[in-house]
Amino acid sequence: MDTKIISLLLFAVIFIIPKTGNTQEKKETTKNEFSISAQIRPRTEYRNGAYRPLQDGEAPAILVNNRTRLTMDYANTDALKMRVSLQNVNIWGQSNQVLVNDAAGSNSMTVFEAYGDVKLADNIRTKIGRQMISLDDDRLFGTLDWHPAGRSHDALNFSVKGAKSEIPSWFAFNQNYKAAGLNINNPAGQYFTPADAQPYYHLELLHGKFKLSEQSTISLLFNNLGYKSDAMSGGIIVSGKVNNMQTMGGNWFGNYGRLKPQITAYYQSGKAANGKNKSAYLLSGALGYQASKPLNLTLGLDYLSGDSSKNASNETHVFDPLYGTHHKFYGFMDYFYVGNGHANAGLMDLYFNIGYKTSAKTTLGLNTHIFRSAGKILDIRNQEMSKNLGGELDFTFTKQILPTVGLTGGYSTFLHTASLRTIKNTPNARNWQDWLWLSINISPKIFSAKF
Repeated sequence: MDTKIISLLLFAVIFIIPKTGNTQEKKETTKNEFSISAQIRPRTEYRNGAYRPLQDGEAPAILVNNRTRLTMDYANTDALKMRVSLQNVNIWGQSNQVLVNDAAGSNSMTVFEAYGDVKLADNIRTKIGRQMISLDDDRLFGTLDWHPAGRSHDALNFSVKGAKSEIPSWFAFNQNYKAAGLNINNPAGQYFTPADAQPYYHLELLHGKFKLSEQSTISLLFNNLGYKSDAMSGGIIVSGKVNNMQTMGGNWFGNYGRLKPQITAYYQSGKAANGKNKSAYLLSGALGYQASKPLNLTLGLDYLSGDSSKNASNETHVFDPLYGTHHKFYGFMDYFYVGNGHANAGLMDLYFNIGYKTSAKTTLGLNTHIFRSAGKILDIRNQEMSKNLGGELDFTFTKQILPTVGLTGGYSTFLHTASLRTIKNTPNARNWQDWLWLSINISPKIFSAKF
């Protein structure tokens, strides 16, 4: 297409449509809205012991990762809403300076969210497509916004909202044809494996949040996950067994002026993904206190059940925190429940958080953690070891430079023990482990129109 024509079309979108919408507003109520938002979020990291202790002879990882996201939102009054969010996640330097082909990987754009949100009745909505699921404090289902890629699900959502209650539900059924060399036109059979795909075969999730009073709110959750891993043999699909695991429980949130208590309890039953019988639980309690207008303190304890080392039985007590934002809860250095194992030992986390707002645009934070295992830890001679896994200190700061530009950073250190080195399989870990990071978040709304 001629560049002059493209320029005219862009001019029309940016200038004529908004003005047309403004003219129509005088005659009738505006029905349609369209906006485009962008986000660029690079983060520089010095990893001298993030995820696991570095051992003697290992060099720190130093890198810059980046999220580039473009989000388009459309709304027709309250009856219909749509969102398409495209993103690229990359590490600086992995893309060639001269891109002669639209290569996959670090050069490609992916679909982070793409859904339609339809109003079925005054208090009932449905959302279908790729979407984030964020419940309560992101303990079990969260956006994972810390990660450059974030987290989304392919699902169908129904939500019923009342004056003091909200009951959303989600349903998902997944296939993974690419792993078997199949395509969208596959005529027969089903094929699913979690390799480079959603981790579950199907999902059923029901959540309810109820405001009991101005000071008290409860939430309840029931979730069933079906795990499955099919295989191919001689071009024939060999169907794997479906293992269903249930998670049930809830939260109580209190709000008593300066005091903000919270209690959380969940239980898991059924079958784990590996087919073992599941009986596990999570218990958590926290008390937040606003000591003064700029100073907030939180004392809390999390307990996630686990197995003893070398558990050979057909029953597991390992609680799976599912698809929450684990980085938020169990230490910013991500030693636990973030893509790397700790020998299914479970976790007890005693923490104390300090948040101090030095100005309207600047906040400082200091989180301290003391970690212990829930299950027994055995050494190579099958001798029981201490459950002490060490401690972590996390210092963070946030600075709002402009309304659409924010600067964040932090420094963390982990004080490890022999037991932690055992479950992390890092017997020769260096004494000092730390992690330093700095990120800028640029997220403007670059276009908006009503028509």
